[in-house]
Parts: sequence; structure tokens; C-alpha cells
Amino acid sequence: MYVLNYHQQIERISRMIPLRKNEETFEVYYHDPQTGELWKSFFPHKEHLGKGPKILRPEPLPENIELQLEICINSGEEEDAKGLAIEYSLRPEKWEEIIDTLEANFKKYMRSGFLLFIKTLGVLDPSDIIDEERPTALYPSIGKDRLLKLKKRARKLRWKKFFHFS
Repeated sequence: MYVLNYHQQIERISRMIPLRKNEETFEVYYHDPQTGELWKSFFPHKEHLGKGPKILRPEPLPENIELQLEICINSGEEEDAKGLAIEYSLRPEKWEEIIDTLEANFKKYMRSGFLLFIKTLGVLDPSDIIDEERPTALYPSIGKDRLLKLKKRARKLRWKKFFHFS
């Protein structure tokens, strides 16, 4: 689903037809003639951390966060768990819903994808994602207390999954 490796992205894109390019957002949409799928190439961290990693993935993602998590964490491909986490790392307003979903379904998820997702999401150390220099208007629904509670829940969940054998 997600392609994070630069060389794999180039190889994949070379077989696709570019459809639309946005110079301001650095988003490019492609059509894969072999599968008929629409693909999106973009930099999710472009405004916040330079350009950050480039992501290539099918478009659209399922709307349901639970389904997104199930697909990406259980795919067996580390890039899927990491790619979804990178996308949500700058959307802390979604972290509570994500943690709720992970708590409710943690037995369904593969351990390696689950642990990689939690680590990459940034909720374990939110200071890496939201620092004092950024305007708080970017994150209007997140306060320090809420972030600390989410961090605590994520750590507990990580250990719970680490020691859960399924």
C-alpha cells in the first residue's frame, strides 16, 4: 500500500501516468494502467519539517480509521504501518480516536506493525512533533494535559501489546 523507499517509488512511478500536479502542495496524482488505481505522491511534513519523507500510496484511503489501521498494521509490510503513522503524526487531533481504536482492537493487530505504528506516530514523545516554536493555532484542539494523557495511554498500550502473545 505505502511506498516509502525512494528507488521503489521511482520504479513504480515510471510505470504510471501522471494526471495532476500541484506545485504549491507538492502533490502528484498518477494512474496505474496495470491496476486501474489512482496513486498519490506527496510530502506530508512539507510545512512543518522541511519536506520530510515522500510518500506514495493508493488514493483514497478508506475513510474509517479502524479499517486504515487494520489494513496498514496487519499488512506484514513495515512501510504500511510507518506510512500511515507518518500521515497521522501531524494530526494530533486524531490521536485520541486512534488510541481508542488501538485499545479496543489491540489483539487483532500484528505486534511488529503495531509497535512500529505507535513509535512513528509521535504520541510517545509529542514534544518531537509539537514544540514551543510552532503556532498553537495549528493544533487548536490539543492541550498539554491532553497530550500527556494520550502519551501515558500510548505507553501503556505499547507495553500491553509487547507482552501480549497472539
